[in-house]
Amino acid sequence: VNPIDQTPLFVQQHYHDFLNRAPEPAGAQGWQTILNNCPPSGKDATGNYCDRIEVSSAFFRSTEFQARGFFVYRFYSSSYGRIPRYVEFMPDMARVSGFQSPAQEEASKVAFIADFMARQEFRNRYDGVTDPRAYVGALETAAGVVLANRETLIAELVAGSKTRGQVLRAVAESGEVYQKYFNQAFVVMQYFGYLRRDPDILYLNWIDTLNQTGDYRVMVNGFMNSAEFRSRFGQ
Repeated sequence: VNPIDQTPLFVQQHYHDFLNRAPEPAGAQGWQTILNNCPPSGKDATGNYCDRIEVSSAFFRSTEFQARGFFVYRFYSSSYGRIPRYVEFMPDMARVSGFQSPAQEEASKVAFIADFMARQEFRNRYDGVTDPRAYVGALETAAGVVLANRETLIAELVAGSKTRGQVLRAVAESGEVYQKYFNQAFVVMQYFGYLRRDPDILYLNWIDTLNQTGDYRVMVNGFMNSAEFRSRFGQ
């Protein structure tokens, strides 16, 4: 029997793979209770899915991942217009993960942004862009969005009420960037979380499928039951 088929390990592994931390006892027990009580149909008494696919997808859709993992992900989209590499993303996510108070989480995010902007790739692209309008425009171009508040961000940068780092964060946290990259991040995290590697070219097909159908269950099922994922734990 493959150990990942055991409910406790299945739940615990999701905390490590998608939230980058150990589970808290109450949360882990809650997910196990849902799975242990889920009928063979995969749906509960109210008709909602309660099976492994749904529990697995819930880790990506959780407030914790959205506020931390997807937060980090969007800086690559906003600054470079590309997906992060596995070896980049995982250490960055670790910086804002774990058991943190709201104040500690905010401090972690501020420190991450400062480090991100000090990297050579960011400096090569933006150090020479000193005009506020050009800077905001360059971020829009990289992200491939048109910001509803672009003039406000420019004015705040000119007035000095926002720093370049704060403007970058405002772009990364904008609704435009969030909506554009949500499905892309969902797909990429299947590779990062389940397979612990960079996506292959087929990730574009998964994005197209998710954009067209919105059916994340087919995708999650494909990764969760793949031979590559299961081979991490046994035969």
